[in-house]
Amino acid sequence: MKHLTFLFTATLAGLISAAAADPTPVHVTIHGDQPGKPVSPLLYGIFFEDINYAADGGLYAELVQNRSFEYYGPKQPSLFAWETVERQGMTCKPKANIAQPMHVNNPTYVTLILTGTSGEAGLANLGYDGGLPLKQGATYDFSIHARRTKGEPAPLRVALEAPDGTVLGRAEVPAPGTAWKKLTATLTPTRDEPLARLVVTCASPGELHLDMVSLFPRDTFKGRPNGLRKDLAQAIADLQPKTVRFPGGCIVHGNGLANAYRWKDTVGDVAQRRPNNNRWGYHQTYGLGYFEYMQFCEDIGATPVPILPVGVSCGFHAPFQVAVGEALQPWIQDVIDLVEFANGPVSSKWGRVRADMGHPAPFGLKMIGLGNEEHDTEAFRRIFPLFADALRAQHPEIQIVGTSGLGEGVPLFDLMKQCRTAISDEHYYNKPEWFLENHQRFDTWPRTGPKIYVGEYAARGNSLFNALAEAAYLTGIERNADHVIMTAYAPLLARYKFTQWNQANLIHFNDAQVVLTPNYHVQRLFGNHLGNRYLPNTVTLADGSPALSGNIPLLAVSPTLAESAGRIYLKLVNPTENPLSARIEFKGLGKIQTQAEATVMAGAREAANNQKQPDFIAPVSSPLAVGSTFTYAVPPMSVQIINLRTEK
Repeated sequence: MKHLTFLFTATLAGLISAAAADPTPVHVTIHGDQPGKPVSPLLYGIFFEDINYAADGGLYAELVQNRSFEYYGPKQPSLFAWETVERQGMTCKPKANIAQPMHVNNPTYVTLILTGTSGEAGLANLGYDGGLPLKQGATYDFSIHARRTKGEPAPLRVALEAPDGTVLGRAEVPAPGTAWKKLTATLTPTRDEPLARLVVTCASPGELHLDMVSLFPRDTFKGRPNGLRKDLAQAIADLQPKTVRFPGGCIVHGNGLANAYRWKDTVGDVAQRRPNNNRWGYHQTYGLGYFEYMQFCEDIGATPVPILPVGVSCGFHAPFQVAVGEALQPWIQDVIDLVEFANGPVSSKWGRVRADMGHPAPFGLKMIGLGNEEHDTEAFRRIFPLFADALRAQHPEIQIVGTSGLGEGVPLFDLMKQCRTAISDEHYYNKPEWFLENHQRFDTWPRTGPKIYVGEYAARGNSLFNALAEAAYLTGIERNADHVIMTAYAPLLARYKFTQWNQANLIHFNDAQVVLTPNYHVQRLFGNHLGNRYLPNTVTLADGSPALSGNIPLLAVSPTLAESAGRIYLKLVNPTENPLSARIEFKGLGKIQTQAEATVMAGAREAANNQKQPDFIAPVSSPLAVGSTFTYAVPPMSVQIINLRTEK
């Protein structure tokens, strides 16, 4: 890698010094008169993992943090994000309790001891970043599970308050009885307020028990109850992903088996789901669970790719646990039962759970991922075939997505081939130079064995150069999209100030803002402009030699033809700081319409987007005159899509 980095740096230095000269001429010949490879219709997808507060505090629209008081540990205790409210003489002593929970899966609740003869007291929630973001005139659904064990019954007062105490919305819910009951109200703020508090108080002394305190915006993505934050979900939908891999990632197999991700904990009534502390060190409510994931896939027209643990804990974190003997069977059964949950009839056990959640029709699950970049160990090699054989025996219609192991060396690919998995998932996070040097990685890849899924990758940065390196690599994947049939950048989401993975993330956000990276724009450009047939092509310099410096492309090219629409999507990536003059020639494609559209993203090598300049680097579209042969000026440090039409 040191040699590669030196070579790349030296090459760019030479190109920079030559930048003042005339653009380098490059000849691109595209052959419609030669057989082209079919392009996988599932090629561009997304990977969602609850890292960087991507779910709670992110895509999941719930505004209350620690709504069920299940946080634990010194960094996130049971009353985390809550503070005591005492007014006009009434006092409140809150205490986490587990003596009489409303459900065994949700054992912790808060007991309030209210004392005084006047006033009111209770709790206030501060949300995920010091306040709840409220919009004037929007509708928010409040709910709470409550009961009273001592004192005279009295209604609960619910208010949305600004930092200075101004009441922005108010409601009352009926007095709790002696048994747990869900109480609801609707609130509408009178103004925008980015740092509001949700305040729940009572004016009657005694003892109250509270749990599952929720404030949910009515306006979610597609209007779904218990749904998704609209702007984040729309940014994801705009990628037009054809697959969604979820819920991880390392959280799938957990630090140890005790906190592995078990899908059965994430379905049914949200008040009865068993929350978890995840691999990244924070709490998961599981309000965003398997039902919501599959519903989101359905809403955006994507194929779900659920990833299930295989009884092996995370290889990066002691104690490296493995389920053995009879203890392994429940993990295998989870895989079998997931198919029933997704596809089974309403008369089945898990099909009934799906139907009761509001989706009696099957989700149409077609594939399941077994494991996530496990380390190459004897235990994993022994266990994985048991899962593959069991799933294949019960549900031969389900495609098995295996794991190639960690890194571009794909240490487990041989096992996936031996187990006859349909697809094998490989992951790597490397420097941008690696992606440029390896843009031909799959050109000579054997077409035997499983198809390839590049399920996690990133060039370790969110500058334009990082994005262009990924784009160049993707042109090589498109060139081999008959065998590399799925891809997903990772990670997808990162909340500002709450990020565990700082190398690179596709979308950054906070309560008020969504910032799209240059990497995001590459994913959107490539995913939104893809034909069904790859067109063979050559890219040469003026002397006829390949347009390469070592193995680094001076111009990475991918033309695909959408045959039914008569469209050609020509992708050009210039990862150098030297302008190019590309003579583009089409052969065997009939007449090309003279008007096309060029969408270009270009800028300085280290340019990036941030909260102050969220659109500093973004694609720009303009008309372009073209023909069967035309010359196109390719800017330095750029990616472009030329959208052409053939005449019928």
